Amino acid sequence: MEDFSAISTFVRVVEAKSFAAAATQLGMTPSGVSRAVSRLEEQLGARLLFRSTRALRLTDDGAAFHARCREILADLGEAVESLNHASRKPRGKLRVGMPAAIGRTVLIPRLAEFEQRYPDIRLDMAMCDYPYDLNEEGIECSVRLGELQDSNLIARKIGYLRNVVVAAPAYLAQHGTPRSIEDLRQHRCINYVMPDGKPRQWQFDTPSGPMAVDIDAHLLINDAESILQAVISGLGITQTPYVLASCALSQGMLQLVMTDTMSVGKPVWIVYPQKKHLSARVQAFIEWVRELFERTNEPAWCKLAAPESVERAAVEA
Repeated sequence: MEDFSAISTFVRVVEAKSFAAAATQLGMTPSGVSRAVSRLEEQLGARLLFRSTRALRLTDDGAAFHARCREILADLGEAVESLNHASRKPRGKLRVGMPAAIGRTVLIPRLAEFEQRYPDIRLDMAMCDYPYDLNEEGIECSVRLGELQDSNLIARKIGYLRNVVVAAPAYLAQHGTPRSIEDLRQHRCINYVMPDGKPRQWQFDTPSGPMAVDIDAHLLINDAESILQAVISGLGITQTPYVLASCALSQGMLQLVMTDTMSVGKPVWIVYPQKKHLSARVQAFIEWVRELFERTNEPAWCKLAAPESVERAAVEA
């Protein structure tokens, strides 16, 4: 059977929930749409729809056929878009997911350059800190942090969240600058509270190897951006991913300390469903985010050799 137009018409009827609505969308007459579906049923030798004056309802065979046809038509569209990627600019709506702090402090301040590079892509950004199902949420790709659990998604590592220790210049002028991990005991530290209620251990890379340190914090907060605001206000010292603090550092509101202990930190991933063809929109976004983390993830004077990007079947963080 090679009647792809009839298959496309059938899928549109199911999604529109009526022959009349599908006909309007396709520029056909309702009777023409009905004949196309009937012809498809004859070719298949199976009833796909129960028809009534009130509504349409899929048969069991129709439901299974619709699910498969929808996937095939989506794959066909992505294959065509992938082939056209080199000859035209990516376009259309792209729904992406990411942790809220990464979205607000890293991506959104630099979205103007993405829109300048890809003016025909309309981003729909879902910022959320809890695990979610990409397919259920209609998300085409997502930024994830940390180690990933196995799943049916593809994960591409794009970098690491380098950890740095920062404080406001006013705080350092009043309380002095810590030079070592031991010095932190004499300072007012502000720490992040994990979702399980436990304070985060600070991570340091030392000549003797990585070190995790329990911090006796003066102030505990369960929101990364609020911690930065507290530090900017001069309330204390914190350890944070460099990308989150980079804007405040560039504006002189924060200052790096203990720069010889900066740690590699959590890996950063882009994850997306397994597909034979990635759309041009997704490819463009992945490449832009990879470049963004490469530029902004660590101080220019302290570039660390990072493992090359890898791609593997993975995840649900």
